[in-house]
Amino acid sequence: MTRRTSWGVYLRITAVLRQRLSDGTYAPGTRLPSEAALCGEFKVSRNTVRRALVALETDGLISVVNGVGRFVPDPEATEQGKQRPKHERIAADLCAQINNGTLAPGDALPSEARISKRYGVTRFTARQAFAVLEGDGLVETMHGKGRFVLPRRP
Repeated sequence: MTRRTSWGVYLRITAVLRQRLSDGTYAPGTRLPSEAALCGEFKVSRNTVRRALVALETDGLISVVNGVGRFVPDPEATEQGKQRPKHERIAADLCAQINNGTLAPGDALPSEARISKRYGVTRFTARQAFAVLEGDGLVETMHGKGRFVLPRRP
């Protein structure tokens, strides 16, 4: 009796996913199916699917957003060949609003819930965007009151 082995199975899965990426089944900017869905489709363990996904990521064919999923990079939304995370894009948008005066010093920033709804992201992602702005010295958090735009420093 011969035992079925998974050695090399991940290479076949990698080849199938690579084909789907090249033929447009997974379009740029879209999220790939979850690990669980791929496990069910190929009838393999999660580790086997992960090996295939890591191979695609290593080749730069997919990108990982922790806690969200794996995505096909969108060449039009890239900056110098690397896609910016959503929280950085949100922070850049809010920074632009601060710089052009739409959000003036002392103004309250929208809540995490509002940012989440406006940009279609989780509250964690909104929180990350606010952390970037705080790190840049543009906003401050007042516990229980919200986040506010700081006066510009010379």
